[in-house]
Formats: sequence, structure tokens, C-alpha cells
Amino acid sequence: MAGKIWTYGISAVFAALLSLTPQEISDLVNKADLVEDDGNYEESNKILFEALKADPGNKMAYWMIARNYYNLGEEIPQSRQTEAKKLAYYEKCKEWSQKSIDKNPQVAEGYFYLGTGISSVVLVQGMVRNLNKFKEVENLWLKTLDMHPTYSTPTDNTQANADFALCQYYRKAPESSIMKLLFGTRGDLDKAVKYCGDAVKILPDRIDLVKEMGVVLTCRGGRRGSQQDIDAGRKWLAKTKTMEATTKIDRIDQEDAQRIMDNPKLACGYSRVQQEEVTEIKK
Repeated sequence: MAGKIWTYGISAVFAALLSLTPQEISDLVNKADLVEDDGNYEESNKILFEALKADPGNKMAYWMIARNYYNLGEEIPQSRQTEAKKLAYYEKCKEWSQKSIDKNPQVAEGYFYLGTGISSVVLVQGMVRNLNKFKEVENLWLKTLDMHPTYSTPTDNTQANADFALCQYYRKAPESSIMKLLFGTRGDLDKAVKYCGDAVKILPDRIDLVKEMGVVLTCRGGRRGSQQDIDAGRKWLAKTKTMEATTKIDRIDQEDAQRIMDNPKLACGYSRVQQEEVTEIKK
């Protein structure tokens, strides 16, 4: 009897989800977005999974789930002990991004988070062994911008995210002509500064963007012997300490900004995932 009651209860819940109106589904997705903004990524996913039960083709839910998995991976400090767990979250990010593309190929965020998931796996595994992935990632982020995404909140914006991602990409990728010849792409510090500047213009109060502006200027200044860039980079990095940290990732970024100020040589190979050994290769 108890088993039947349980079965009926589950059926009733499922039926209730299926009977949600479009407005109620939209409210669920908006609630998940707000919960994500507070850094509660697992709770956000629970709400999004409910939304998908009622609306399996929802245009927002798939990429938002991918975003949550990416953020869950970003929260975990990088170490040999945590590597497998971080990779699992990034693989989930890739999986749900691909689902977004398959279900709604016109939604730019699916392409953005697929590139983000792939690049995060590359950083954990090591860039040198994954140079063949660089062009794919670059194309996904450039495609995101070409699609003119419109998603925007006071703290999140897909266009700014793609600009930010491309900034990091052009900072970390080797600048050599050999890289371009073999893999069809290369690093470019001027492009990196340009894209980061575009991102900061859109979301000037986001700590990760301000930090990256400081990182890329510090990197370019060190590479080219420009004290002007180095000084400007330090100002941007110092600015992160004056900003309000609302999530665990914000606090990690503030700590990392201080780490770069303490040792500017880390700038070119810096990532939140792990420090890469990056050296300038002559063109």
C-alpha cells in the first residue's frame, strides 16, 4: 500500500509539472537565474531540471545548467586531489552546452559554454597537450559574438563573457607563427587587451573582468618591457580589493589578483584553474 501511495505521489508531482503554464515555467527559469547569481549553483540546477520536465525544449534551461556546472568546477581549488572532480564538472558543462545547441541551435549561449567547457578541460589537462583544441574554442567564442547575444543582467552578459573569454584565450595561446601554421590560430596580446576592454565597458563592476584587465596588461607590459602597461595593470588588480565580493569565485579572484601583484611574472600563464608555464616564443 505504501508503495502505491508513493507511486501515486510521484505521478501527481510529475503531472503538476507538466501542467505548468508558460509563465510559471518562465518564473522557474528566472528564479534559477537569481539563485545562480547568489552562487547557489546546485540549487539553481534543481530548479532548472524541474523546468525541463515541464518544457523539454526550453531555450534557457540547457545552457544555464551548463553554466552552473562550469561555476561548480571553478569553485574547487586546483590540486592533484581535486582534478578529477573539476574535470567532471567541466565535462558536464560541455554535455549540457551540446544539448543546448542540439535543441536550440539559434541560442548563442550554448556555443559560448561549449567553448568554455572545452577550454576548462584543456587548462586542467595542460595546454601543451591540447593545442589542437585551441582553434575550435576560438571559433565557438567568435561565433557567440557573431550571433549578437542579448542575454543580460546587472552581473551577467553573454557578449561580455565572450569578450572576456577571448581576452584570456589570446593572452594564453602561444604567439608564435609556428602555432598559426600548425593549428590555424595564435595568441595576440593586443587583441587580448582589446577584448578585455570591451568586456569591462559592459560590466565594469564584475571582479573577474577587472582582474583580467590587470592580468593582461601586466602580461603585455612584461613581455614588451612597457612600464606603462605594468603600472596600469597593477591599478586594475588593486581595484579588485575595493570591490564587494558576493560569491566564493569573487573571493578567489581577489586573492589571485594579489598573487599577480606579488609576482607579476605569473600574469601571462595565469588562470583560475591552474598556473601555466608560458614563455614567449619568437615569431
